This record gives sequence, C-alpha cells and structure tokens, in this order.
Amino acid sequence: MTYQECVDYILSIPLFAAKLGTENLNRILDKMGHPEDAYPVIHVAGTNGKGSTCLFLASILKQTGKRVGIFTSPHLVTINERIRIGDEIISDDAFVNTFQTTMRFVEEAQKDGIAHPSFFEFMFLMAAVYFKEKKVDYAIFETGMGGRLDATNVVKPKLCIITSIGMDHMQYLGNTLEEIAAEKAGIIKAGVPVLFFDRKDAATEIIREYSKKNRAKLYLIEKKQYKIKKITNKSIDFSFDSGYYRYCNLQIRKTGLYQIENAILAVKAFEILTNSFDLDCKDNTKDYNRVTYRSVGLLEDSVREGLFRMIWHGRMEKIAENVYLDGAHNEEAIEAFCNTVEVLFPTEQKKLLFAVSKDKDYARMIEILGRIPFEEIILVRYEGDRAESLDKVEALFRRFSGSKITTFDDIETGFLYGKSHVEDSCLFCVGSLYLAGDLLSLGV
Repeated sequence: MTYQECVDYILSIPLFAAKLGTENLNRILDKMGHPEDAYPVIHVAGTNGKGSTCLFLASILKQTGKRVGIFTSPHLVTINERIRIGDEIISDDAFVNTFQTTMRFVEEAQKDGIAHPSFFEFMFLMAAVYFKEKKVDYAIFETGMGGRLDATNVVKPKLCIITSIGMDHMQYLGNTLEEIAAEKAGIIKAGVPVLFFDRKDAATEIIREYSKKNRAKLYLIEKKQYKIKKITNKSIDFSFDSGYYRYCNLQIRKTGLYQIENAILAVKAFEILTNSFDLDCKDNTKDYNRVTYRSVGLLEDSVREGLFRMIWHGRMEKIAENVYLDGAHNEEAIEAFCNTVEVLFPTEQKKLLFAVSKDKDYARMIEILGRIPFEEIILVRYEGDRAESLDKVEALFRRFSGSKITTFDDIETGFLYGKSHVEDSCLFCVGSLYLAGDLLSLGV
C-alpha cells in the first residue's frame, strides 16, 4: 500500500470502538506480544495541557540523552504528528511499514473473531509497535479524551500525570467536574506515582481518593510554587520551587501563560522519574546515592535547555507579524487564553478570528471572550459536520460583546481579510483545533 492508501484506510475507521473498554484491544495486544511493555511508560490525561506537558517532558529527557517516543492527539496538519520520537514525527515510509505490521496482527485477530480496532486504537497500536522497533528509552502516551475507558489505558506506566480537569466532552465523560475527574482518574494504577496540578476545586479530592484507593503516591503541584520573573519579546522567565529543589532561572519561549503550568508539571515529572538522580545525565559519577553539586547542575541544565527548546504548534503561536494562533477550544482553555491576552497584550488593539464546534459549550466560551474589548470579531466556519453555524455563533457574540462582527463562510477568506487589516493591532485566531489545523495547512 502507498502512504496515502494507509492514511485513507485509517481515516475510514470509526472513531470509537463498538464496545467501550480495553478488553478487545488487549486481545490484539496479546497476539502482538504486548509491544507497549517493551519500554517504561509515562501516561498523561487531562482536559487541557496534555500535549504540551508530554513535549516538555520529552524535551527535558532528550537533554539527558534519552530517546523518547511520544503519542499525542489530535493532529493539526498530518496524521504522522501523532507518533514521534523526540522532535521527529514518524516518516511516511516508516508510517507505511508500521501500518502494515499492525494490519497483519489486526487481520489475524479478526480471523479469531476479535473486532477491528477503532481509529484511535489502531493509531495507538501503531505507536506501540513503532516505539518498540526504535528501542526508545521512554514512551509518553497521551489519552485521547477520558482515561478510564481510553485505549491508552492498557499501558503499565511508571508515572501517571493528570494535567487539568475542566468541562469538556461532557456527552461522554459526565456533566460535573467530579464525574469528569473520576474518568480522568481512571488511569491511576496500583502503586504508580501520580502527578496532578491542584487548582483547589472539587477535582482534587477525586484524585486524592483514587490515589489513596490505589496506594499510589500523589504529588500535587500548586500555582504558588512558581513565580513569573520577567516577560520579554522572546521568553517568559520564571522560578519554580518543586518541593525538592528550587529552580531560579527557567525559561519557556514566549507563548501562553498557561504553558508555565504544563512546563512545571514536566519538571516535577522529570524529578520523579530520576528517582534521586538515577538517570545518566552525562555525569561520570556513578554513585547516585550521593547527590553531588555536579549532578544537580547537570539535571538543572537539562531542565532549562529542555523547556526552552520545546515548540508545540498552535499554542499561542506567532504565525505572522502581529498574528497569533491558539488552539483553545473549551471553557478552561478560553479562560487561559484570555488571561494570556490580558497580561501579555495589555495596551494593543485586538482583533479576533473565531470558529467553533457545535459539540462544545461555545456559549460559555463566547461569554468569556466577551470580556476582551476586541476591535473586530471575524467569524469563520470550517468544513465538516462538527462546525457550528455562523448565525448561532454571531447571535451569541452580539449578546456578549459590543465589537464589530464580520462573517465569512470559509477560513481562508476570513483569515486573509483579518491579516490584511491587522495594521498595528494584533489578530488572535482561536476557538477550535480544526481552525488551527486548517490555518497551518494553508501555510500561513
């Protein structure tokens, strides 16, 4: 099969399995010899920040000389983005080879009456196979949506990370924060450390409860543990007190302020994984029972370099002069986006390019956006059944905002209009990962 034939086949597979749970997937993995057990795994769940946390952690580990496989979703431009090792996404040739290997086992399983995996299960199987073939030192698997019933929940992790819990995918995960938290907490395994960003809401108690029930050591990170020191045109400088070590001079590239929280989760995860500095950080000292100034320095260097080198497209990314793209697509992410705009762009005139999916709580998203005095709001619609109609979106913006509103039936025309009218203001493109993917695929 050609690369495009492989992609077309995968995209034709139903998104969800006919039967919820991991039983069917485990039966296929039995036939494959469980490739997901061939390397230490970090399992990451959460409403927002999963992908960024995965890439921050992988970037830090890379600085210590480790090869790290990363499985994330969704993709923005090409399906290959879901499977990568370090900074390199899987090549088209490797994608075809991995597809064919996976397909042979799927066909063998079908002969024994085992159902064909769903789209997400198939991609997970490909990632597991690819990471084993490439002999990675670690693999980081991001859940697709929830946790308890997610395909990735077949892994036996060394560390579980839950980044955030907010109101999203309610039709599948529940209508309260507690219900959604319970689904995310489904990744917690007996005796496996858990890392969670504590936002002092009802979700924390659910995570505590599940951790205690599984006798899993819980590490909580709080907002008070970091402090922004300086914001420049290129970076956000901050300090972080991990509870074990104080990092005084950390930097991430200038992006959304919310990325600091994802970064410090990655830093703490790195500390947990090192298990008192038992990672080989290019230090000749092998007596890791004795923490040396040299080993501490090398670890901090790895953290600092890893954080600053990480790039995650579509997250408050500057895609043109005075034009920024952010994939915020739910209430929690829109709140974080607005906080970033208010802090980093306090005096600039602002314009908004917005598209949204009909299955989101977009009324609440638009209400939050209404607090930003946009000079103009440009509404566009991406192709596909999930996109909400312009009329409904416009009506809500007129309710919550007094800004001028302009509408376009397609993304490219709306973006070109917005870009040509930016002048000295800033244009922010937000509301949907479909919007982000379409804009990046246009080569903007």
